Amino acid sequence: MTIENKIILSGLIPTTVVGILFAIGSTIFTDAQAGYAALGGMALTLVFFVFGQYIIGRVLLTKPEIGLGVAMIVYLTQLIVLLVLIKLLRDAPWLDGKSFGISILASTLSWTAGSVWVMAKHKNVVIEPVSPQALKLSKDD
Repeated sequence: MTIENKIILSGLIPTTVVGILFAIGSTIFTDAQAGYAALGGMALTLVFFVFGQYIIGRVLLTKPEIGLGVAMIVYLTQLIVLLVLIKLLRDAPWLDGKSFGISILASTLSWTAGSVWVMAKHKNVVIEPVSPQALKLSKDD
């Protein structure tokens, strides 16, 4: 399994669990509309982060030296767009804005925690280590 797949799974599983639990809690303590809003927030967050991880994975395969910069731009863009969507949809009559926003926040935090956990456990070598034979100097040096 590649690191990209591990990162996607490590974010997907906890985000789905947190989103479903929050949707169940929202449905129990408020109404079904809040539960649907929580599921919608979770699904939206999953789409954003899976697509972002796909972009980062493609960049890392072609130009690993710019991977960190691209990752920062992708994550910042995701957070800004999600914040704008929360602001735009919080007063929509067909959506419980509070459950929607809290679900996006909880899903974002759980995705980030899962991704950080996998990246801390998996050391991805970007630059190939030099072999001892390549370090030997010629007699002319």
